[in-house]
Amino acid sequence: MDSVYVPSTWRRLVAQGVDQVIRLVFYIPFMKSFFLLVTTDEDVRISLGGLVLMFLIPALYEFIFLVLMQATPGKWLMGLKVVPFANATGALDWRQCVLRPLAERLTFFFSWAVYVLAFFRYDRTHFADWVAETRVVQFHPRMTRAKIRWFLGSLLLIFYVFDGISTSKAILKQIDWENRQVELRSLFDVDSMSDMVEEYEEL
Repeated sequence: MDSVYVPSTWRRLVAQGVDQVIRLVFYIPFMKSFFLLVTTDEDVRISLGGLVLMFLIPALYEFIFLVLMQATPGKWLMGLKVVPFANATGALDWRQCVLRPLAERLTFFFSWAVYVLAFFRYDRTHFADWVAETRVVQFHPRMTRAKIRWFLGSLLLIFYVFDGISTSKAILKQIDWENRQVELRSLFDVDSMSDMVEEYEEL
């Protein structure tokens, strides 16, 4: 039986970075809209359905690779694997492959706060793992034992909860619910986002 270990933070961060780059391929259908957004002053709109699809792309990406190999490409390159919580050598079932990515999409509203919860656990599991009953493991021994990072975790949790709620509120305000469209220029307008953050701080 292969021995498994709690994954190191740097491995998971590098894996996340690799996945972020690869996921850009999934956004190819939206490239024309983003090109017009950058090169023209025209109003560039997408449907509400298109916005939802953009929101779900990371979940779809992870679902596909969890079904195929129990790891995203980034995790695979870093020697990490997603396994059932109670059986590190077992295979994921379809419910776990669905629940874990969907639960992670809550980071849209709370930024990376959902992931930061792992700092308060020796096994480095977070909200999505608890929902899907999974955990991430590595098969190479760690140099040091996992520790609970109370101070760093608390600071990051507060920051990302604030960041996620502020950004989400700004994005939701830009949606034209009546016509089921959203203007990309206003969605990515830094000044508009800043105004929303200031409004949130005044509450």
